[in-house]
Amino acid sequence: MQRRISGWAIGGNAIKYYFDYIRYSEKRNNRKHLGLAYSGIGWIYYLQGEHAKAFEFYNKAITLSRQTKDKLNEAVALRRLAVWYIDKRDNDKALELLTKSSEINRERQHIYEHRYNLACDYFDTGLVFINKDDFTTAKEFYDKSAALFGKLKLKNELSDYYFNLGEICLFEKQYQKALDYYLHGLKIDQIQDNKANLASDYNMLGELYVEMDNLTQAEGFFEQAISAARQINARPELASAYNDLGLLYKQNNQKNKAREYLRQAQEIYYAIDETAYREIKQKLLELDQ
Repeated sequence: MQRRISGWAIGGNAIKYYFDYIRYSEKRNNRKHLGLAYSGIGWIYYLQGEHAKAFEFYNKAITLSRQTKDKLNEAVALRRLAVWYIDKRDNDKALELLTKSSEINRERQHIYEHRYNLACDYFDTGLVFINKDDFTTAKEFYDKSAALFGKLKLKNELSDYYFNLGEICLFEKQYQKALDYYLHGLKIDQIQDNKANLASDYNMLGELYVEMDNLTQAEGFFEQAISAARQINARPELASAYNDLGLLYKQNNQKNKAREYLRQAQEIYYAIDETAYREIKQKLLELDQ
């Protein structure tokens, strides 16, 4: 299942700009801006699936932000590192970091940027409670996040809210309700032409239709996810869609097609996710038994 994380889309040339910004900040000895660049580079590396590099830059950002007493960037880096730990399934560490970030932002929420980041804190805290199977608390945090985004008039952020509410419904096997939430979120992303979100949208819709045992619809959405991910070179989303499509063909006993897509997923995961790589390797072995 591919979770949605609030405020995650970044343009393809951003990492080049950030490294240029690092060089500029170093020449000017502007340590505050340098910390901001470290955090941004870490986030891009995370989105590209290069988690070891992301971890390194997040910690650089946190250290430098504390040295320069830059509370805004410290909170952002703490939250992004929390997302890193969510991905590693260390929910207690993630919750610890999100608590620190939200405390900083809550004290300063009269400032727009801190209020925005507080909304993101609440959203990502909801993800932690989803992982803990505490759906009631997760929804409470999602609702707090959505209320803040609404006050900030950031309707584009509500796409993530609807998709993750839909995921709760999926876990509770309320499939029609999940579909309604997903389609609401999809409409927002289509209006915004948010290509990064759309790759995730289509994949989550495909997974829902698999659960509903509508494999034809699921196949179509996985193919759309692959197309959207290829357009922006979103490797984690592309690997996830390849994997899901491979499993669909395996379920249909179309072994050659299953191998084709699982191997494409495996190739990407070899570079970005060792655990997922090993899992797909096992799935491929099972096809040959």
